[in-house]
Amino acid sequence: MTTSVRPIAFLAFAFFTPFATAQITPGNLVVVRVGDGAAALSSAATRYALDELTTAGAPVQTIPMPTSASGPNRACNVAGTATSEGFLTQSDDGRYLVSTGYDAALGTASVAGTTSALVNRVVARIAMDETIDTSTALGDAYSAGNIRSATSLDGSQFWTSGSNGSVRYATLGGTTTTQLSTTITNVRVVNVYSGQLYTSSATGAFQGVNSVGSGLPTTSGQTITLLPGFPTASGPSAYDYFFADANTVYVADDRTTTAGGIQKWTLSAGTWTLQYTLNPAASTGCRGLTGTVAGGVATLFATTSTSSNNALVTVTDTGPASTFTTLATAGTNMVFRGVRHVRCVSAATETFGTATPHSGGTPVIGVQSAFTLGASTGITASGMLANDTAVFAAGIRVLPIDMTVYGAQAGSEYHLFTLDYVGIPTDPTGAATWSISVPNLVSLCGGAMSWQVLQVDFAMPFALPIAFSQGLTTRVGI
Repeated sequence: MTTSVRPIAFLAFAFFTPFATAQITPGNLVVVRVGDGAAALSSAATRYALDELTTAGAPVQTIPMPTSASGPNRACNVAGTATSEGFLTQSDDGRYLVSTGYDAALGTASVAGTTSALVNRVVARIAMDETIDTSTALGDAYSAGNIRSATSLDGSQFWTSGSNGSVRYATLGGTTTTQLSTTITNVRVVNVYSGQLYTSSATGAFQGVNSVGSGLPTTSGQTITLLPGFPTASGPSAYDYFFADANTVYVADDRTTTAGGIQKWTLSAGTWTLQYTLNPAASTGCRGLTGTVAGGVATLFATTSTSSNNALVTVTDTGPASTFTTLATAGTNMVFRGVRHVRCVSAATETFGTATPHSGGTPVIGVQSAFTLGASTGITASGMLANDTAVFAAGIRVLPIDMTVYGAQAGSEYHLFTLDYVGIPTDPTGAATWSISVPNLVSLCGGAMSWQVLQVDFAMPFALPIAFSQGLTTRVGI
């Protein structure tokens, strides 16, 4: 049995179109904008929003952050004039943006000076469909100090930074944290690169980017280590940073001298060396920083250090003479803080349900390789009858349907609302593959599709000829 095979793009759009919601688009920029322009910024609790723009600076949408509690979610406001707050990261798996703030009423005076027991420090998780979760409200972190940033692996656990509590670990919806280190307590921006946790700092002998423990630590007693070659004497003022690759990191420095701007550091023989600094303008540094790499060339996006009505700028690094372009300005009584170039989510697979056997074995479903943009792969079946037909189904995962009454063995469950199916001949080993090409369309980033394979075995008892594999969900990513 065979059927025509629709391309994966059709299947993905068939899944998403009926349930379309607003989305943050991979490839765009998201920048934290503090203030609404109505009043001058102060140290009081101030509303902020996430502005989405294209990389050419064209406005796309604004996502306001909650200013009051609703159900388990808390308010998430920031201190209006605290230049070290309001940084933005993207979770390692690409599914969430992560920000921080205070569970404080708008206008709360000197909000960073409040105790965390009374004014919890909040971690905000923003999904690509713009769902905001601010249920992580920390009562034991950064009391009488600034919470500055947070990062995450997959949206279920977080690492945070602040002015007086070092790097800390928390879980989604949690109220307490684990302080990971006492090496230094005043840290700025945390992020994850290639499975390693990092933080920036400008305190004591830690003037730049540091590793935190080994990998992604969750327990106390970790050592924070300045990357070899970064300065140990005061002067630099490192904030956000962007790893272009394992041997190149760009660091935002907010000094209002020629040393401020975006520094390019490279790694050789175990030591990092400053190559040059890109200056957005005279007497102007940078704080927020993100980037993208194409053909080995980095294009960077940064927020400048001006205290109000600052700029979102971009520069393509072709050398020390590279010039900046202004993409947007924050506006009167407003300021840009953190920024992220939104990358595609990471590809992923997940199995679910229980397989049921036929007379020759149990159907097994899998993938040849991850579903990534512009690549070809396949859904595989094994454990089928040799020289027979494997029936693949693709669709939307739904609550399991008991298929016993339709001729399957007891306990057989079908998990899909089918959008398409195809019969693929099996080889002498009982294996088959449904080959799929994923178009190189950014709109497919994060698209999920569920699959199941079934075998009709006429050698089985007449009432029980159908066997099922486990279900499989794939997510398109990079």
